[in-house]
Amino acid sequence: MHEQLQARVIHYKAELATNAELDAITAQVVAQLKEMQVAAAQASNGQTPDDMEAQHVRSMAILLSKVFSSESQFTTRILKPLGRRVAKLFFESELHEKSKGDKDKRIHHAEQGVYYVLARYKNRLRAELEGFEYENPEVRQGSLELLTKLERDLQVAFLSRRSPELNRVMTVYAAVVSEFLRDYLPPRLDTMAKNTIRAAQTARRANSVGYKVLADAFPEFREQWERVFMEQMVNCCGDELVLRLTQAGSEFHDETLRFFSDPHVYSESAEVVCHELYDFLCLEGFLDLPVNFRVESSERAAARALA
Repeated sequence: MHEQLQARVIHYKAELATNAELDAITAQVVAQLKEMQVAAAQASNGQTPDDMEAQHVRSMAILLSKVFSSESQFTTRILKPLGRRVAKLFFESELHEKSKGDKDKRIHHAEQGVYYVLARYKNRLRAELEGFEYENPEVRQGSLELLTKLERDLQVAFLSRRSPELNRVMTVYAAVVSEFLRDYLPPRLDTMAKNTIRAAQTARRANSVGYKVLADAFPEFREQWERVFMEQMVNCCGDELVLRLTQAGSEFHDETLRFFSDPHVYSESAEVVCHELYDFLCLEGFLDLPVNFRVESSERAAARALA
């Protein structure tokens, strides 16, 4: 029974579909276990909210220092998915934001200008094609597919032109983010943990326990942590990145500099880092994640892939 009370609940591949009846039984067992853990914790230690809050702060600070230490592989591991997210945002910005009717946009490549015009009028062109009389359905379908292929080929050619500049910028961006995670954050982690726990009031709920943050407190915990994290990231990385880009000795387009000055880039980067961090805190037994957290994360990732 003691071992059961110390058990951690981990939902393995929670996004996979399973039997509804089995899910209900599993949920009931998990709920009973958590009730037992809460009752045992309250009966055994009788901690006050202040005691539990101090324990949350200490535990979180220790785990954060472990994640963001120079010996940890967390930073090295996170740079690859972070780079993919930023690159996707960059190309989406190039393809969509620059083709919304602003004729004053500067065109740097032949493929770029033709792609913007085709993208702007593709619905009209498709409607014109569909209005013709065709010899047979195959010719009609082939005409529509050719229009789609022209747009796709121009898109690929345009983005290939932009890739070298993005690669140069991403080298600088990765260096700035690495220094932020490994050098800038560690001295501030204790304060960040304290501000997060106090603002989220994770220890001041009727069911709070001292050894971990429960799932029903996760939304407030997440909101406060990501706010604190984003503030630190923008303060450290924003100006530093622009400074290094302007001193890099390479000519960067104004659009590129504006993109990497947008706070949205840092909010997306912070989401990648924080999701990995939540998994770590969960596996360490400090943080209970809601059952649907990973499912929702997978759905958001799939939606981005289809966008």
